[in-house]
Amino acid sequence: MKELKLFKHGERVRLEYAPPPGTTEGAMGASTDEERSGGHASGIVKRYRKDRTAEGFPQALGWIKATYRDAIEYTGMTKELRGYGFFLAVFGGVVGFGAGGLFVLTAVVDALRDGTVGAYLFNFLFLLPAGLIAIALALWVTLFGLRIDLFKPTDLPIIFDRKHGKIYRILREEQPGWRGLFRPWPVLACEYDWELVDAEHEAEVLATGATIVRNHFLMFIVRKSASDPTIIDSFQIANASSLSEHLVPAVWEHIRRFMEDGGPHLPSLTEPLANMEAPLDWWHSVGATGPFGPGYMKRWNEQPGYMWFMHLASPVTLPMFLLWGTGNWLNYKTAIDVDWPQAVKSAVGVRVEPKPTQ
Repeated sequence: MKELKLFKHGERVRLEYAPPPGTTEGAMGASTDEERSGGHASGIVKRYRKDRTAEGFPQALGWIKATYRDAIEYTGMTKELRGYGFFLAVFGGVVGFGAGGLFVLTAVVDALRDGTVGAYLFNFLFLLPAGLIAIALALWVTLFGLRIDLFKPTDLPIIFDRKHGKIYRILREEQPGWRGLFRPWPVLACEYDWELVDAEHEAEVLATGATIVRNHFLMFIVRKSASDPTIIDSFQIANASSLSEHLVPAVWEHIRRFMEDGGPHLPSLTEPLANMEAPLDWWHSVGATGPFGPGYMKRWNEQPGYMWFMHLASPVTLPMFLLWGTGNWLNYKTAIDVDWPQAVKSAVGVRVEPKPTQ
């Protein structure tokens, strides 16, 4: 297992945030209240203050994987969410290639059958380009989704170290754009100063055609230095599928209390640590991601309404979760072992049993 190099605060700038050629200003601007004001339905909902309570009932939602004397470690991906990128890659690829191929075939066949100038113009100036664009997008979605989920580190964890006022993070540096799909994605370890990291509640509004969905994120924005608020990096805890408008401040409040007020490692006696044990086989991966697989009868006893719905919709849900479970299994099978740099392990010490409070 190769030990990762530890980049100190400011030594690494995220590729998308680097200043454009010929300029010195960061591509994402500065992390200040003036430039990043809150109160929006989409975008920045709220910027948090470390000296102010955000929520009375802090939670971790099972994302903490390990505790140390003065540090807590969050996982970057819970077991049930692994393989989702693979599912989207295959599903998006099938839909995109199918739609694009249908457009291209329709354009060619219709133009040959009709033979008029109008048919040629419509088919080769509209249908054919639309089909080729759909195929190109499907190819990008497929390749990107597979790269996101396969041959990645076993975990991309984040440690909050209150003793030294640091945040440690293992990340995979994704290369942007089409060319980035065919370039190496290096795995790095970064150290941030807690005082130079700002927390934000951000939201994203998506229209599905039938409804409007508002996804919520707990984002951490990294400033360059104490005198330069230029944004050089960002990261998130948990993800939109496990968060809501009211859970974002609850998750932030636990981190804030732990780092600022000497709060407990876990919010309560009932808060579990993340289950990091890999599924035994493909069938257990199916059970980890959906209603089928091991634990089937237990789910019927605990969530009968959910199980009835999933079975009534089984023509859709069964193939979906079998595909997702396959991605979950491949995620574990192709995972690459990585470990924290020795400097991080020396800083946080050995793992300890948490002592939560009610």
